[in-house]
Amino acid sequence: MVMAPSLWAQEVSYDRYGSVSSKDSLSEESAESSGSLQSFGKHFLVYPFELIRRPVDRTLIFLEDYHVYDKANWAYEQLKNKGLEPKVLSFALSGEDRLGGGIDLDFTRLTHLKEHSPDTTLKASGFWSIDHLSDYQVTLNQERIGGTGLFAGSRFQYENRGEEHFYGIGPNTSLGDETSYRMERTTLALPVGYEFSNSWKAKAQFAYQNVNITNGKDGRLGIIDNIFVATGRRQIPGLGGDELLSWGLDLEHDNRDDKELPSQGGYERLHFSYHKGLESNSGFFKYRAEGGHFFKLLSDRRILAFRGLMEHNNETSKREVPFFDMARLGGYGIYPWYGDTHRGFRRDRFYDDSLLLFNLEYRWTVWEHREWRMDTAFFWDEGQVFGDWGDFQFKGLRASSGIGLRLCVEGQVLITLDLARSREGTQIYVETKTPF
Repeated sequence: MVMAPSLWAQEVSYDRYGSVSSKDSLSEESAESSGSLQSFGKHFLVYPFELIRRPVDRTLIFLEDYHVYDKANWAYEQLKNKGLEPKVLSFALSGEDRLGGGIDLDFTRLTHLKEHSPDTTLKASGFWSIDHLSDYQVTLNQERIGGTGLFAGSRFQYENRGEEHFYGIGPNTSLGDETSYRMERTTLALPVGYEFSNSWKAKAQFAYQNVNITNGKDGRLGIIDNIFVATGRRQIPGLGGDELLSWGLDLEHDNRDDKELPSQGGYERLHFSYHKGLESNSGFFKYRAEGGHFFKLLSDRRILAFRGLMEHNNETSKREVPFFDMARLGGYGIYPWYGDTHRGFRRDRFYDDSLLLFNLEYRWTVWEHREWRMDTAFFWDEGQVFGDWGDFQFKGLRASSGIGLRLCVEGQVLITLDLARSREGTQIYVETKTPF
């Protein structure tokens, strides 16, 4: 945040207090004009950073003099070692303000069982936000079974999403049809898998879900039943909720040099699952492929990050895909909120059976000070939802672009600020993670 990086200093270095001399061959008038233009050009680049340099410098000096970060980090690590891990607050100014936080409880550490059973974990977590979201989970996992890469576990999760927004199905829905619905989802999942190496692992999972859908809490918006059950509208499958059984397979390869702030390497994830309604007409296959790669551009300070994503939900004969399990696009793409990353559009702006998405970021470290670091990011998101693959057209892709700042300390992201623009307006996100 001291916005005068060394590279820029080399390119636009000058002494604003030094005397200005003119050559005898130049007239006094032309020398004055030339000096003014040069001074304006140099000041134009530097002054925006000068405006915030002093308050940032004073803030960092205060933090260092009183060891504020070291003390906070020590307290956090002490809590974490004892099995209590607070979740950092996260919020966004993106069409619907949200603010939330929670806590993770590691019972194997709280009860000191970790010392005797290092491969067993029993955790519980809770998350709450002001936009009527609550999420509770309990997981039990056993790793390295029999001294191998085999792992197995179980997960119980309850979500209460009181204000999810919905605009209809398809790539051409209108913001004027915005509605709000409430979803309660209870999930019991039993995963089992094998970790072949530090970079390769596979997982199979059986899961049961119970989903209840009712009208949302935001009375300013349309009633989802009244708008989307009207004659002449495309019917919305799953509006009454559902009970689903699913079987899935996942394959993942990840060789990033750092999971939080990678500078090279990448990851690939493949997902396949089958879902069937117990007492409904739901029945579909889900296919999903995702890949992200990171490249250094002549320097450790410049990173080009690329991510691609494809998803397709294919209903079986005479069955359908419930809308809450469709591909979604829009928002920052971070759990526990839905919507794959398309920052120029509101969260969950688009729903449909299929999705194609590309994210491109140029990340540049503009400032470093001891363990602190500031990155800028110039990004481009391009994607759209559609029905069958035969319906896809490149001219239907929607674009958004913007700029972001990421403040990091000791290799961890402390806070991010992204400003994105699309033809539907401007979205601002303040988060505690990068979108990918």
